[in-house]
Amino acid sequence: MDALHHYFESGGWPIMVSILSVLVISLGLVVERAFRLWMVYDLVNSDGFMAMVQKMVMNNSIENAIRLCKKARPKLLPHVLAEGLKRSNDSTQEISNAVDQAVLTVLPQITTRVSFLATTANVATLLGLLGTIFGLMRSFAAVAKATGAQKQTLLAEGISEALNATSFGLSTALFCLFCYGVLTAKQKSIVDDVNKNASKLVDLLYTRKMKLKGTKKA
Repeated sequence: MDALHHYFESGGWPIMVSILSVLVISLGLVVERAFRLWMVYDLVNSDGFMAMVQKMVMNNSIENAIRLCKKARPKLLPHVLAEGLKRSNDSTQEISNAVDQAVLTVLPQITTRVSFLATTANVATLLGLLGTIFGLMRSFAAVAKATGAQKQTLLAEGISEALNATSFGLSTALFCLFCYGVLTAKQKSIVDDVNKNASKLVDLLYTRKMKLKGTKKA
């Protein structure tokens, strides 16, 4: 704790506390988004789930497929599939429109707030640079006013303040950018999975409709 206290003190309390606030906000955002993307929204075995839905649809067990999707909520893919299944007796265009609407409804839940990490990364960087400027200003003031050993001490303190603030700001920015990249990749994976299986459902319901027409004609 003493080392941490000294680190913050040597970096300048106003700047260091500001960067720490940015770090805490970013960390809270990362934890919340990671929990929702990995634990709440993502359906891990989407292929297996889609296979179960396909089997029920081809057996004309639409209601069972809808119930299966409802049980899997709040996962996002089952919500999209359920909206399409509810329109299974409508035209293919109406089914497609319902699925597209469901996809547009769930997308904001996936993408919300992640882009804010890019902002916090920039803010942390700029705060670090601001701390650098303050430290250099302190160093130049020491050179201008102090003399002898006092000048060297104040100069060293100013440079230490500049370097500590810069290092803390850049470290926070790196953390934010890394988490931003990881979360962005995950949300893209979920969106791609939802879009892929939503398209499969539209094709599946179209195939079922054609199969039923062929059965009636026979």
